[in-house]
Order: sequence, then structure tokens, then C-alpha cells
Amino acid sequence: MARKKKERKLQLPDVILNEAKIEMISNREIIVDGCKGVVEYGENLIKLNIGELVLCLVGDNMIIESFDTGVAIIRGKFAEISFVS
Repeated sequence: MARKKKERKLQLPDVILNEAKIEMISNREIIVDGCKGVVEYGENLIKLNIGELVLCLVGDNMIIESFDTGVAIIRGKFAEISFVS
């Protein structure tokens, strides 16, 4: 007897729970997709609003290279990354 194979498709929303996507390239560049705004900006500390959390970046010579349509690119030498609610 041949068994019928059940197929299930996984349906995911376009944006899963409206969360930010964070991509890190070594300790020199971070790309934050879903950034809502800049909370604090300095050479050694950058805080970004990513919805329910704030992304805190600590390091040296940090700059926001670009910030457009919710995507922030930060460059520098990162020493610490943390999340604050």
C-alpha cells in the first residue's frame, strides 16, 4: 500500500516579531537592520534603539557610517556589546 505523504509548509511572517537583525564582521563593523533610532552617540559609546531593547556598543573610534531606512552601519573597534531593556 502506498502511503500518502503529508506536506506542510512553514509560513513565517515577513518580519519575525519585529526584531532587529544584527550582523557583526569581526570586531570592526556591525550592521543593524531594524534600528529605530540613536539613543546616544560618542566615539567610545553608541546606544541604538532596536525596539524593546537598546543595543549598547562600547569601543574605540566608533562612527555611524550610515543610517538609512532602519539600517545602521557602525564601524570602529568594538570591545563590548550588550543589550539593555
